[in-house]
Amino acid sequence: MLASQLLQRVLKVAREVTDDVVVISPSRALGEIVEPSGARLVVQRGMGLNEGLEQARFDALVDDIETLIVLHGDLPNVQAADIELLAGALPDGDAPAVAIAPDRAGTGTNGLVLRPPGVIRFRFGVGSFAAHLEEVEAAGVPLVAVNRSGLAFDLDTPEDLARWLELGDAA
Repeated sequence: MLASQLLQRVLKVAREVTDDVVVISPSRALGEIVEPSGARLVVQRGMGLNEGLEQARFDALVDDIETLIVLHGDLPNVQAADIELLAGALPDGDAPAVAIAPDRAGTGTNGLVLRPPGVIRFRFGVGSFAAHLEEVEAAGVPLVAVNRSGLAFDLDTPEDLARWLELGDAA
């Protein structure tokens, strides 16, 4: 129930920023949540976040998408301005670059902007922020870190949930 409400909220906010919102998941049942929002559901062929994102990246490249934005569905305080700042953080032009939104602890990645979509490998999981920084360094492209509370606060643990229930948008 909570995961569904979080996803609906993130989708609503993302749709305020762009019409092209795609959710990738191995669960067809998410269509009941995704489609009413105006987003598209792509059913993931394999398992795992990085594998699903590789499928999304492939589709983006086939569709000649120039910039790929990845957001997680567990960001209860995300606002349209947060997504706009993340998307707009890349340097002007069309040169390869990456923008990354770390989690509150500075160890995870809650948002990622890739131009072009294949500029670095996805390295989500434990320590993903450092892993993504390594990818950017290896690629030799500009990096912009975007530190916004709406992007930094995610609900990963029972403690995160308790903090959010206590502080709400101030979490």
